[in-house]
Amino acid sequence: MEDPKTVQAYAITLSGQRMHFWKGGTGPGLLLLHAAWGDAEMSWSSVWGRLSRSCTIIAPDLPGFGQTSPIRNPSLQAMAKQLKELFDALHMDRVVVVGNSFGAAVAIQFANDYPEAVSHLVLVNGGYMPVIPGPVRKFMALPIVNRGFRRLIRRLTFSLQTLKRSFVDISKLPAGFFDTILGSALAYSKISFDTVMNMTAPLAKPSVPTFLVWGAQDGLAPLKQARALQKWLPDSTLVTINGSGHMPQVERPEEFVAAIMGMTKQVK
Repeated sequence: MEDPKTVQAYAITLSGQRMHFWKGGTGPGLLLLHAAWGDAEMSWSSVWGRLSRSCTIIAPDLPGFGQTSPIRNPSLQAMAKQLKELFDALHMDRVVVVGNSFGAAVAIQFANDYPEAVSHLVLVNGGYMPVIPGPVRKFMALPIVNRGFRRLIRRLTFSLQTLKRSFVDISKLPAGFFDTILGSALAYSKISFDTVMNMTAPLAKPSVPTFLVWGAQDGLAPLKQARALQKWLPDSTLVTINGSGHMPQVERPEEFVAAIMGMTKQVK
């Protein structure tokens, strides 16, 4: 893991809500948006030290995750709005937005809502968010049905079986990595589920230049999803990282940093 002194923790109040974030480094802005399995530190601490040598790192805990206050009705739009408030409070120029898994969907929403704030978009093993038809959503909102679906989603996305097939070599993960995810499964799966339930339209195609970085052996979001995203975004560039799964920045940090730094050079 990187030296934590290179990137420091901060907290700010935005519209009455506490947002916790990590910041450090110098150079072009790099906004890092984490997966639903944990907070910013869990997703990005393995790489943010090296990235901060050339970039200004901003890595927030999304609403309801880590030490950031929850919002009543989680949605991609609400999360993007809070990120823009942080962006403005820090007087940031345009940034490269990097989103992993759930964070990739938030990144797309942010780029769509505030394109003037985003120079480039990087989607890491994510970017697809399903839209549930209205009648089905009403059925799923019934208390008994709702509880059943929440248990199903938690089992499909937060179970130990799912975690094991989402990574290539668990020996490369930090100690207690799975235990940390499983310990937050109830709270974080609820936010993920509520966010999907609050989606009423598909994500729009972002207008900013987009890169895809993909752990090639991801058993949760396989490489075919990256290929599908490439068809949706025909001008996008795909970089695959062999020997890694759903969080290549954790399993293969050096290769991940090299991919990101190569992209930031193209941005310049």
